[in-house]
Amino acid sequence: MNAKIKNTYLSAGKLVLQFCATVTFLTLVLGVRAEGFRNATIGTWDLGRSGGRIAQVDDASSVQQNPANMLAVTNAQVQFTPSIIYINVDYKSPAGLTATTIHPWKVLPNFFATVPLLDDRIVAGLGVTVPYGLANSWDSTSPAFHQPTGNLAYAAPYYSKLETFNFNPSVAVKLSDKFRFGAGLDVMWSQLEFKQFLSPFVPNLQAHAVGTGVGIGGNAGITWLITDKQSLALTYRSTMTVDYSGSAEFDGIPNDPHSPSTTFNSQIKYPNIIAAGYGIKLTDTVRLESDFEWLQFSQFKNLPIKIGSNPVDNPLGVPSQNIPQDWHNTFTAGFGGDWQFSEHWVVRGGYQYFESPVPDATLSPTIPDANQNVMTLGLGWKSGHSALELSYGLDFYNDRNITQNQNPAFNGKYTFTVHLFSLGYTYSF
Repeated sequence: MNAKIKNTYLSAGKLVLQFCATVTFLTLVLGVRAEGFRNATIGTWDLGRSGGRIAQVDDASSVQQNPANMLAVTNAQVQFTPSIIYINVDYKSPAGLTATTIHPWKVLPNFFATVPLLDDRIVAGLGVTVPYGLANSWDSTSPAFHQPTGNLAYAAPYYSKLETFNFNPSVAVKLSDKFRFGAGLDVMWSQLEFKQFLSPFVPNLQAHAVGTGVGIGGNAGITWLITDKQSLALTYRSTMTVDYSGSAEFDGIPNDPHSPSTTFNSQIKYPNIIAAGYGIKLTDTVRLESDFEWLQFSQFKNLPIKIGSNPVDNPLGVPSQNIPQDWHNTFTAGFGGDWQFSEHWVVRGGYQYFESPVPDATLSPTIPDANQNVMTLGLGWKSGHSALELSYGLDFYNDRNITQNQNPAFNGKYTFTVHLFSLGYTYSF
């Protein structure tokens, strides 16, 4: 790039980006589904009866839902339960500009294993799950994202992704005939990525940022077998802080084949989660359970965005800032149950209400979240060493009509179409 072109470009770029500092790089970089950035119910058995999955869970997915109940798994067991999520979001601005997401299908792998030890008084388990995050892609040619006239074109990433993999070794101990206790360690690797156009004066100029980090936490559960037919369970999953570090590249600089890059850092605080469930066995073949969860999303007050300050690496002068989020604590509540209607077959069902933690003032196109009511249905088959499960959830999201956002560009109506699927295979040794 010759000196004249470079100086002209840098001057225009700095003016534009300083003016747009609160929206360029600085919107949330999370591609997510429900409850802020928590994913759908993990496990096929658990999705099938989503509102009742804590006190009576009795397969290897208890590693995730309630580690105390690993003691209900009497044989060594391995389980693969991928979740398949369809999510589409439509947006309409107050001025009538529209946008829609693309690539709506998402696949989230989940794996569980349990091994009984010491005459079934101790059980060890392992879970590998995707508890948070999804990718979110907006059609960048839609009117609201179209350059240079779209209200979201330079205000929000057109592509964002939060990826997590949680490794959860656990152990359960039989304290007495009535009480079971389990605990585990959470080691979560995470990556966040986004792509966003930067300037109406430089077509196709965009930022591409990627950062990775690891968080450490833990979880525990206790189950009280009140009678042969009734059980009460309490679970806790601790908060986890992930510090992300990586790089941000600036692509599309005129006459410059080399994309300059600088450092990129951020931090996300994941919530404490406390849950309780009460289950009752009505007959030898019918069970019911009701659950309640509390999630401490209020820890997510700000999103820090740190961009390298070296003018050589950061030629556009993008500043570092904290973006207010001010999420609030939320809850879920529901019920579920199952009926073993033959020797090899069982049908499950459930309902769960999810409250969104994202207030109107800080909702963004990268977090198109809302309160939701989920109806679920599951079918299970078991014979010999093998078991198959199939579950489906119909997710009714409320529309969001945003009028007083901290970034006026994000005002508008957000509507959602969501379907949840899970397929599970279990082998018991």
